[in-house]
Amino acid sequence: MLKKLIDGQTCASCRICCEYDDSDVWDAPGFTQDEWDRAKIADRFTWCKKGDLYYLDMEKDRDGLYHCPCLSESGCILGDKKPFRCALWPLYVVRNGEGLYFAVSDVCPQVFSMDDEKILSGIESVANIIRETVKKDPSLIEDFQANYRILANINEVG
Repeated sequence: MLKKLIDGQTCASCRICCEYDDSDVWDAPGFTQDEWDRAKIADRFTWCKKGDLYYLDMEKDRDGLYHCPCLSESGCILGDKKPFRCALWPLYVVRNGEGLYFAVSDVCPQVFSMDDEKILSGIESVANIIRETVKKDPSLIEDFQANYRILANINEVG
């Protein structure tokens, strides 16, 4: 979804979005029912359902990191069946006050270092898809976090 911002090879070599420590394991993506059904992974991994979303179980390794079980040596095994939150990361749609905004996490060094205009230009072509997706499933809207940088109201892009 964000191919205009960051190329797949750069993402594949970094993988920071698929690893979590105790401070950010809460940010592991959940799958909506539609995403879960489309991914067809229920019989391949252990998982749990919290609220409306499905989450894959992750075990902590000896270095204290949790790794997404969908991450392989060649990248994500889900390909174009990734959940919305994975496809959008390091961007989020966040609720801040009464509005919905695009925000970027400081965890992705490549995208966070870009200026707002470059990021917004890079998502302009998919902004309508993002808006429709969160409208259809509000469970995909995140709460604002202190390490996010607000970019723009979602209705002002694209």
